[in-house]
Amino acid sequence: MLRRHPAHALALAVLAMGLAQSGPALELAAGVGPSLMLQPIFGFAGLLPLEMYFLPRLQAQLDAETLDTGGNPREGWREAFDGRWLRAFLARLGLSVAIGLGLLLFLVPGIVILTLFGWAPLRMLLRGDGLLAALRWSQTAMARHWPRIVQTVLALMLVALVYQVAASWALDRLLPASDPDLGPGALLRLKHPAFWVFNLLGGALNLWLSCSLLALYQRLEASLAGRGGTEP
Repeated sequence: MLRRHPAHALALAVLAMGLAQSGPALELAAGVGPSLMLQPIFGFAGLLPLEMYFLPRLQAQLDAETLDTGGNPREGWREAFDGRWLRAFLARLGLSVAIGLGLLLFLVPGIVILTLFGWAPLRMLLRGDGLLAALRWSQTAMARHWPRIVQTVLALMLVALVYQVAASWALDRLLPASDPDLGPGALLRLKHPAFWVFNLLGGALNLWLSCSLLALYQRLEASLAGRGGTEP
């Protein structure tokens, strides 16, 4: 999928790098000191435009070019996306909060919510389903094809984990020693070239993961349609 638009993919990876580097810039602007607790918060704030708009837009475009369905037509995907992206993002955000609370409180409820309803935001984005219909579709897909879904998602998580471990190992050797309880300061993370390089690679990995999940969704959808599911 990414090979269809190499310039677009590269531009998004560069955008992801810039947005990731805006996290330490926001820390400096807010005047907060080094904190391993605050770093992910500012990092999420910096990457919010990417996760909220640019990656879903890429998924909608690639889905339309690949399948050209009535829910996401090749000629009208932009209009369809513009009418859905915010609703899909809010559903994803609400689902993420529910999953996080479930993981923090009892662990198992969070895993169950993610397992049963994780496809709902993508269904809303690509096919225009309402929230309840998307939740039901996600539950049906998981009930019928959970071995394939679990195996693929675990493989994707393994790739991301290997990258994270490798990046952490390399940064430990490239950066000056810092307080392990505080981590490297915001100014160092903003200026050091290693962070720019690894954030660029992380942006490319994020694109690959998004397209991999899209490809898995399309296969699940085709399988359900072949077994009597409905397709708008």
